[in-house]
Amino acid sequence: MLLVELANIRLYYEEHGRGPALVLAHGNACGVRSWDPQLRVLTDHYRVIVYDARGHGLSDAPREASAYSQQHMVDDLCGLMDYLGLSTAAVGGLSMGGNVVLNFAFAHPERVSALILADTGAGSDDAARMVARALQGAEVLEDGGIEAYADWALTHPAFSRFASRGPEEERFIRSCLMTNRAHGLALSTRGVQAKRPSIYALEPQLRKLEMPVLLIVGEHDEACIPPHAFMGRTIPNAAHHVLPGAGHLTNLEAPEAFNSLVVEFLNAHVARLP
Repeated sequence: MLLVELANIRLYYEEHGRGPALVLAHGNACGVRSWDPQLRVLTDHYRVIVYDARGHGLSDAPREASAYSQQHMVDDLCGLMDYLGLSTAAVGGLSMGGNVVLNFAFAHPERVSALILADTGAGSDDAARMVARALQGAEVLEDGGIEAYADWALTHPAFSRFASRGPEEERFIRSCLMTNRAHGLALSTRGVQAKRPSIYALEPQLRKLEMPVLLIVGEHDEACIPPHAFMGRTIPNAAHHVLPGAGHLTNLEAPEAFNSLVVEFLNAHVARLP
């Protein structure tokens, strides 16, 4: 098992393929396996690194609330790249992971050759509702444990649209949810999800981004459609795409379209193996 020892935290990570580096950050409660459809395609020409965020999967899950914040997540990504000897890389993320890589790009723009943001910014238009839902999930974790949370999460549109496709899809997303420890996911939800700012509040930083940016959002991801449109208008070098028929988990719900956009984007902006 590959674990990187950072400041007071161990992160689980995987490397697949070879070539220019692409680091992918997963969404809340998902973990490395949520990127499996991308690993099957992108590793032909790229060195793809996926990892479990703190509080998730096989990474450490500290029991102190003070160990969870968006800044911790950004620092973890920076530490992982340092450990792997990556001075620069293409970085991408979905949902929570999108917020992490976006803030990483704000803090370390010289280390980001290209940026991919998928289904990022939920709650930007209704922060109170998003925070209430996040805190409800944390309470389910604290009161009922990870199994109760998996049942609860599968009623949320972010997961239910994909899970409703059939038993194989439900088993897959449930297995992703069940790899987490209840206390780590609850603390991450409280410290990261419930405290992130609106995408609209980031307008000054968004206007300063100079690297190429790929924006991908599902047409049924109602919470992320407006912030993605805003980012498409605001980021200087952004390509904005809406995937028909997909909801919040675009990389799982429309993997062929998602992968095609990512490959085209990376081929245009990042040198690859022949």
